[in-house]
Amino acid sequence: MKEKMNISDAELELLKELWQVPALTARQLTDRLLDRTDWSEPTIKTLLLRLLQKNAVSRTREEKVFVYRALLGQEEYRYLAGRSLLDRLFNGITGDFLTCLVKNEKMSAEEIESLKKLLDQAAEK
Repeated sequence: MKEKMNISDAELELLKELWQVPALTARQLTDRLLDRTDWSEPTIKTLLLRLLQKNAVSRTREEKVFVYRALLGQEEYRYLAGRSLLDRLFNGITGDFLTCLVKNEKMSAEEIESLKKLLDQAAEK
């Protein structure tokens, strides 16, 4: 697992598309993002270049176009982003983070039961 990776909100939008469809060209990404952004293809290519430099995506030449694939998985990104938040706001103390969430967020009975099971499993380790 990667140590730390700073992914901007714009870069994350591209990764979300690549998590849904594992192989896309810059043109295909532009078309997919057109309904919720005003990004042009050069903007998409700039964001892809940044993601390439961060080793978050790969690029292969297929026929006459480059095809991009996510190297950074969604679960790995979620962990890294969550870990960063935990470290920055709660000094790495998981219990403080969970306490804050439980006190301030409405949780369904299913979510509470799932959290209890996870905590029980963690206690057994």
